[in-house]
Amino acid sequence: MHKIEKLNRELLEKLTETNRALDRIAALLVSSQLLQECVSPEGTARSASECAGIITDSYCAGLCLAEELSSHNRDFNYQKSEFFLDSDEDESTEQDQNEDDDDDEDTDSRPFQMSF
Repeated sequence: MHKIEKLNRELLEKLTETNRALDRIAALLVSSQLLQECVSPEGTARSASECAGIITDSYCAGLCLAEELSSHNRDFNYQKSEFFLDSDEDESTEQDQNEDDDDDEDTDSRPFQMSF
């Protein structure tokens, strides 16, 4: 048990380090977008609330696009499985197993979400 606990601690440390790096990347991306949105295309300065609204809208649009892409991928996998329905039994069994794995990944993995 001691070896498993050690491996679990190492894994937890690596995940914590990765999460810190992802937090920094997200902060840099938001900061970059804020800097870009501070000035309108006409050259006038925007207020903080206007910038926040633009960034919130773009974030929500990104989430919508990610969900739409996920939906299209699920539809494509379904259509692909229907198209190859008459194939050899071995291939269809293997394909069904792969689709089950893909479906599990689609439902379990969500695009990362930042909280503001």
